[in-house]
Amino acid sequence: MGIKQIVKVMFLFLCVIMALLCHHQSEVQAAQKPSPVACWSSINKVQGCVDAVKAATKGDYKGLSKDCCLAIYGLIDDCFPIVFSGKPDIAVLVKDACAVN
Repeated sequence: MGIKQIVKVMFLFLCVIMALLCHHQSEVQAAQKPSPVACWSSINKVQGCVDAVKAATKGDYKGLSKDCCLAIYGLIDDCFPIVFSGKPDIAVLVKDACAVN
């Protein structure tokens, strides 16, 4: 067996191991979906933030205080579809509005 064939076999073996590891991690992540209560908890702790988030889903970003923005930035990615349900693009706009504040 030549050196090129050994390198090809080792590369294939490494690719299979990496694919298995990546697949295993995604299964673990999928099993740990946050609850709506957990997603809203940090937002509920900031006075006026719930109303500001609801207003932001309608395009009014004026109520997003610094503390509210910090609560929004602290959300994990899986919470954005829960907090901004039905409007996934709003999460990006809210983050942008917070960055300007």
